[in-house]
Amino acid sequence: MRPVLVCVLLLLPVPAAAQLPDHPISNDNGTATLGAEVSGSLSRRDNAGFFNYTDYDNDALRMARLRLTGEWRPHAQLSFLSELRAGTNSNVELAALFARWRPVARWNFDVQAGRVPPVIGAFARRAYGRDNPLVGIPLAYQYLTSLRPDALPATVDDLLRMRARGWRPSYPIGANTDTPGLALVSAFHWDTGVEAHWSNDRVDLAAALTRGAPARPVIKETNHGLQWSGRAAVMFPAGFTAGVSGARGQWIDQSALDARPIAAGVSTTQTVVGTDASFERGHWIVRAEAMHVTFGLPVANEPSFTKPLAADTGFVESRYRFLSRWQVAARAEWLTFSDVQGTLFGGAATPWDAPVRRLEGTAGFRVTRTIELRGGYQYNWRDGGRVRKLGFPTLQFLYWF
Repeated sequence: MRPVLVCVLLLLPVPAAAQLPDHPISNDNGTATLGAEVSGSLSRRDNAGFFNYTDYDNDALRMARLRLTGEWRPHAQLSFLSELRAGTNSNVELAALFARWRPVARWNFDVQAGRVPPVIGAFARRAYGRDNPLVGIPLAYQYLTSLRPDALPATVDDLLRMRARGWRPSYPIGANTDTPGLALVSAFHWDTGVEAHWSNDRVDLAAALTRGAPARPVIKETNHGLQWSGRAAVMFPAGFTAGVSGARGQWIDQSALDARPIAAGVSTTQTVVGTDASFERGHWIVRAEAMHVTFGLPVANEPSFTKPLAADTGFVESRYRFLSRWQVAARAEWLTFSDVQGTLFGGAATPWDAPVRRLEGTAGFRVTRTIELRGGYQYNWRDGGRVRKLGFPTLQFLYWF
């Protein structure tokens, strides 16, 4: 990333210090471009329910973030792209670094290699800033489940004890450090590998071969598996788009797998099947997504436990811009889990994690073309944990160019 970013910065003109840019900065011949986004979100502290926690102990509703995006195009058919991120509780991170090659200039087909954009679902490619009409992140991409890639339960009861504890789950096999669990699909990290993309006025197709899993994107290899993922979308007349996507990859770290024998017939992969749809017309945007996700989980003392854990999630959101500077948005979503059976809860079949529902509404005011202020409210319900209901007033500032 550093060579590409340095090249971009060296080629760009420096804007006057007293002016805030309102569009991406590029050099005279347009071969290098720099963009940025600054965002800050504020809400009440949540040190008990952890409904909006993400990795690095970040709270999605209490976060400051800087994103720098750069593109260097040394040839009309070849470009290098990078994205640098810095957040409240995280170090400076190289979120993206990849080369994009278009073999034939007149075809809308390209191949990307490096830390590449995700192809699962639709939200992960618009998870930040102005592309997300609300302050919060959908449950599928943000809510931490009780699963960890580096630690495994010895019994089903070990798993059930961690219901609603995704912010800090612990298990007897593997790593004994305190770290967060996994979201169903990561919206904050991109995976490493190769991706191909083709589109025209009616169809959009993408496929990728990468190292990690939907819930566990990686830079360095953590196991011996690879992830296959893809998405196909059709753009219909009148502003309607429908897509289907899927992915399958190894989600458990090799260090955890080496700590226990794997019984025959036990899967250790994550599988995602999803659908998404959007409708845009006039002042309205309506979007929806649904996913069915399974995790193969080896349970050490119960080798007959061969059925993967499953989760189903979805959301519907809408944004309406009723004046040139004003907009309102709302999102309704849910997250449910399949049943498992141990000795806890009276031996009854119980969801392996606590189901969650969420409603959120936001009003936004565009101060200038590139500065926006938002305020709203989010409410969560959960069938488990120390805190089962909690609401959050939200404020957000956005600036981009």
